[in-house]
Amino acid sequence: MNFADIGAFVLAVVAVIINGVPQLLYAQARGFAIKPAGFAYLIGAFGNLLTGSVTPISSQAETITVASVNKNLRNNVSSILLAALLMCVLGLFGGVNMIAEFAGPAVVAGMMSGVGLMLAGVTLDMFNQEKRVTLVSVISAMIAYVIFLNDGNKVVWTIFISVVIATVDFLFIQKRRVDMSTLVEDGREAIEMSGEWRFWKKAYWSDFKLIKPTLNVAVVLGALSIMMLNVGANISFGGITASIAGTTQNYDHLSIINALADVPSALFGGPPIEAIISGTAGAPWPVLCGVVFMLVTGLLILTGVIGRLGKYLPAQSISGFLFVIGLIMTFAPNLSTVAASDGSMSGYIALGVTAWSKNPFLGMVAGIVVKYFGSFFGLV
Repeated sequence: MNFADIGAFVLAVVAVIINGVPQLLYAQARGFAIKPAGFAYLIGAFGNLLTGSVTPISSQAETITVASVNKNLRNNVSSILLAALLMCVLGLFGGVNMIAEFAGPAVVAGMMSGVGLMLAGVTLDMFNQEKRVTLVSVISAMIAYVIFLNDGNKVVWTIFISVVIATVDFLFIQKRRVDMSTLVEDGREAIEMSGEWRFWKKAYWSDFKLIKPTLNVAVVLGALSIMMLNVGANISFGGITASIAGTTQNYDHLSIINALADVPSALFGGPPIEAIISGTAGAPWPVLCGVVFMLVTGLLILTGVIGRLGKYLPAQSISGFLFVIGLIMTFAPNLSTVAASDGSMSGYIALGVTAWSKNPFLGMVAGIVVKYFGSFFGLV
């Protein structure tokens, strides 16, 4: 152990936390409550410590986007809970690997490419909301990614630099602050929060209102969509993060941790949490680094620090990272996988349907149908 290792450890934790804050604010803009997400991070920390999983879980724009396509909050949290139940069952019986093998690499990669385009669409939405913040974030993210292209911590640096530069421009050059009262997008249902962050006060705990789950067609389709996205994310993001750490990832363990973490968050109106490509994997002691990241983030959420940072961090500051993750790190490499795969047409169909419908489940189903039945229609 030396000071360089400790410094890299701390920088990785700080950088990934910085990445998570704007994405939590994005979740709030999509109608989710922030406070309940703290429980999800604590469960993730315990799960990784128990299993030795190297891949941490955190708020991610692609899952938040898919989980909030419907503007009805009760439907959205019900979809998250149903998806968590399904993922738990799959994880316990080794089903995540079986689904991936049944769909095949072309379909899984095609679905993930479609999700990449969805993320690019979110960047465009953010540009329409805050043109300057988005442009500064995207340009700085692209420059940072190119500069650190051959660095094992390029993801950490891309997040850190783009978010910091966009935020500095917003706070000190534009001399602005986020108007928290207008954060939630128009037309969305959201939980009214008291704004009380002193956890020893009764008003703080009164914000944790249980949402009674419901079941309908929209909920089922939403749950299947989240589940398919999580299958793809756990396999791809978990695999990438594990490769950064020079180890392997048990996808079923990751799926169970992810699912269990989502339950307390969704029950109180919080956002879904998913596996991430994490800079903690490139730090010394990657498992411990991921655990510390989730533990600190969970405590910062529950004690109100992250909530108070809201007015200083524009949600659009993550647009550059979304662009890089969406087009460069998700769309492009997965598209290459589709092109190099047998039965690539099934992957292209999965890509197109996912991007068009904004529903990864429908994209996955379409790809599987083409893979196994496309020969009857001359598609493969």
